[in-house]
Amino acid sequence: MKFYFMHIFLFLFITGIAFSQTNSSDSLSVDQAVHMVLENNPAIQNAIHSIDASKARVEESKSSLYPEAGISLNYTRLGPVASISFPGFGNFDLFPADNFDEHIGVSATIFDFDKRQKNIDLALTKVQSFNDRLELVKQGLAYRTIQTFYTILFLKRSIAVQDEAINTLKEHLDITKKKVEAGTATNFDVLTTNVRVSSAEEEKINLQNSLANAEITLKQLIGLPQHAKVEPSGDFTEAPAEYNIDSLVSAAMQNRFEIKAANDEIATEQAQDNVVSAIYNPTVSVAAAYGVKNGYVPDLTAWHGNYVAAVQVEVPLSGVIPYFGGYREQSMHEETSANIKAAESYKSDVILQIRSDVQKGVADLRSSIDRFNTTDAAVHQAESALDLAKIRYEAGTVTNLDLLDAETSLAQAKLMRLEALYKYVIGRYELLQAVGEKVW
Repeated sequence: MKFYFMHIFLFLFITGIAFSQTNSSDSLSVDQAVHMVLENNPAIQNAIHSIDASKARVEESKSSLYPEAGISLNYTRLGPVASISFPGFGNFDLFPADNFDEHIGVSATIFDFDKRQKNIDLALTKVQSFNDRLELVKQGLAYRTIQTFYTILFLKRSIAVQDEAINTLKEHLDITKKKVEAGTATNFDVLTTNVRVSSAEEEKINLQNSLANAEITLKQLIGLPQHAKVEPSGDFTEAPAEYNIDSLVSAAMQNRFEIKAANDEIATEQAQDNVVSAIYNPTVSVAAAYGVKNGYVPDLTAWHGNYVAAVQVEVPLSGVIPYFGGYREQSMHEETSANIKAAESYKSDVILQIRSDVQKGVADLRSSIDRFNTTDAAVHQAESALDLAKIRYEAGTVTNLDLLDAETSLAQAKLMRLEALYKYVIGRYELLQAVGEKVW
């Protein structure tokens, strides 16, 4: 039966994709781990702050739509003071020595052919870009957390299997020692068994080291101190299914944040090109000021109210005759055009990569299913072989080495089956990641 994407999503998450929770107060489910990472990881906070900064830049761009006002207080001392002498009337100063000028002024651009609006639109595209980047960061952290979480479960289960193998070997060692005492076995059999025990214990040490590293990684992702106790809880389950690649690819094209980020880049470059088109647009602005100052005749020291009003129209000649601007606008258009083409090429590459990710994800998942079926059969065969070897060993028809080989083969088969199941679970999440499905 073929599952379309929605069927896959519901199937994986309703049926319990990979674990069952325990009642331990220290236990941590995969959903809880992902939630804690998205709440505490510094990379999330960094992305959020970038969004806040981009929103502030939008408001900064919008400020150009508002008038500007200011108060000016001026005092100027001039000397020598020029004067005119009239016979019979005395001297008359042409201006005062102490000059005061205090006024309040307002200016505003009332029309600029959308020059300011295009800058605002450019800032808005960057807000959307940072929002999509945040989702991309969340997705990466969520899936990394999931993989680390199940790696810990896998290593713990592997250590348990290894402990079982070590205990079995030690029991066999005790039996072999008794046989030596009874004269039915040799010291070579004891030595061989000891070697197997040491080898199994060394493998356990390697697994424990890998487990410690995985736990360190999980704590780092969650933002917990290294001395904190983290107990991922759950178990692996397998739920084989077939997947329709075409429907998954179609869903991936709609969901993957890489596509959205590529579209954001194209939109930003197009908005930048619009800004370039408006750099030499004419502008119409007005200004007005009112205040008081001295220096008016007949009493140069008296303060009088005064005002000024102006309308200014600015038409840059560079927009009409490119030579005066050094062909700046043309060069900037060439730059933005090249950037748009680069962004479109990047999007095409992302589309190819997404299709490849989905195809590889499905292929890996199907391979994991086959591998699990093979290793599951191998475990049953190894168990039967060990039971038979034990009977023959007790009867003396096989050697100690034959029995050890059977026990080792069973332990290896169990580890291989566990690894196949682990890769299957991880593969299902990797396929969800390839499709762009959110798991938080």
